Amino acid sequence: MAEFLGLFHRYGYIYKSKFGGEWFSAQEKWCLSDTEILKAIACEHPKFILGTRAAKASRFAVLDIDAGSKYHNSKSLEKLVATLSAAGLKESRLYRSSFSGGWHLYIFFEEPISSKDLRRQLVRLLELTGFVVAKGVLEVFPCPGDRSLGNGIRLPLQEGFAFLDLATQEVRYEREELSPTKALETFIDHLNGCANSWHDFHRMRAYVERLTESQQQITTDIQERSVRQGVLLPFKRLSKGEPDSSASDIVFGVFQALPPGMISENWVRGRSYYQVGLTGPSQRADALVCLSHYLFYGDPENRLLPLGYGYDQERKFAIEKILELKHNGHSREITRGSGDAKEQIERVSAWLPLRLRGSAEHQRYENKTPIAWQRNSANLKADARARIAAAVSEFESDGLSFSNRDLAARAKCSTDTLYKHQDLWKSAQSKLRSGQSCLAADPGEYNVVVGADSQQSSPHSQSQFQVMPPGRLAARRIVDELKLRQLRLEKQIKKDRRIQGRVASDTWQERIRSITPADFSMIDVKEIRKLLAVYLSALPTSPDEDAQVWLASLIATAKSRLISHQLCYSEPGIPPETG
Repeated sequence: MAEFLGLFHRYGYIYKSKFGGEWFSAQEKWCLSDTEILKAIACEHPKFILGTRAAKASRFAVLDIDAGSKYHNSKSLEKLVATLSAAGLKESRLYRSSFSGGWHLYIFFEEPISSKDLRRQLVRLLELTGFVVAKGVLEVFPCPGDRSLGNGIRLPLQEGFAFLDLATQEVRYEREELSPTKALETFIDHLNGCANSWHDFHRMRAYVERLTESQQQITTDIQERSVRQGVLLPFKRLSKGEPDSSASDIVFGVFQALPPGMISENWVRGRSYYQVGLTGPSQRADALVCLSHYLFYGDPENRLLPLGYGYDQERKFAIEKILELKHNGHSREITRGSGDAKEQIERVSAWLPLRLRGSAEHQRYENKTPIAWQRNSANLKADARARIAAAVSEFESDGLSFSNRDLAARAKCSTDTLYKHQDLWKSAQSKLRSGQSCLAADPGEYNVVVGADSQQSSPHSQSQFQVMPPGRLAARRIVDELKLRQLRLEKQIKKDRRIQGRVASDTWQERIRSITPADFSMIDVKEIRKLLAVYLSALPTSPDEDAQVWLASLIATAKSRLISHQLCYSEPGIPPETG
């Protein structure tokens, strides 16, 4: 308990009502007592949710991710944890801050660290690696102010707090499921068992300094380097398997040999992109691959050091800067800062060969298809099969033979999709064509001239091209109209229910307000007791949660006034109220 209480600064704390509302700052001279903190983390504080501001030193840092933030997802959290781990902070713990669903990623330390230095290094690390540090998106604590007290953060272990699994983000323990002692012991176990050392913090500082210097050097090189004569290779489209001898000659002239794994054409095109940028539309994807290849091996002739394995962040930053400064108006995605373009840059800069992808250290670099993409592909496949099967069924019911083009038009899919699902239509097509005069192949149109058509290549009779019988079309229109009517009716019912709910809420609150005095001190004890009886009987009938909270506040006010009356009359010399 003493170790937990020693984590927090006691002055300039923040608080808000348990019934909702905004956070307020306490006066600087007010001290937050041990009792108040213990009542809060035991979920027994009668009035407030508490939070504290930063002291001069802190044993923990918190990355606050709101529920509506773009980083509130598994992929972003994995990238965030990987960034901290690469910088030297390998230990962190994830918690749910409140019932709102926001995340608090705690980074514990074995001994206190300067709050200003800790915040400065974490903010620089996140910004250098592409994260946006802003309120409501990603906030960093401790947050001491220069000319103010800074920002405060909610104390852990209060209402709505939960212990989460860092890998799956699933709830391991709800705060309400644990006793105050058990919750406190679990938090202290995390503090002591997952703490980063003082050397880990200084390792992060060195990592941040290295990133800063390398990015400054990369920016300077990109801005100052000019195009040299005789080093650019004109772009040309090569046939598959055709080697580019001029690219190989340039590589041999620079390296005196072909480095292992280098693709000469990609390296030379990457050099051109590095020097002049994009020269036309639809070059961004090729530029990403070639620039990553070029930066990986470097360029001794132009004094460009190689950014190989372990320099993923530097390569990513360099590619972003090159395309930002030299896209020359040929990429709308780069101009508007598209998130998809940034993800592509991150993928190419983190690419690894097959021989390195199996190691646990580089597991995050594997090319994994997102689950959402897999589900979407499965849904598209199921939808295409359903449309093809429905189209084949219609042809069979009408007794019409069909070509691949006819089937593709009716099923509203491409012929490539048809060939992937031949099991649905191939046998039916052969059955319908047998015994009928039809073309041996489907050229798309009949090549018929006067006097030159044979009986075998004659088109079908006009009666066989009926798409749908008139009766079936009318029946479908009737069914569609009935469905629309049903939908309109359901929408109207839901709208009426919402209106009735609002009217009931307004009427209920008006009845309570009509009997509620403006000031409870102006009425006697008997009247207060009558009002309490009415309030308590009306509480179960409240139409919604807001109305219930409002009535509960009235009950609390009336009870406090009744208690004050009783205390007043219990003093010596004052007769108690009769009756």
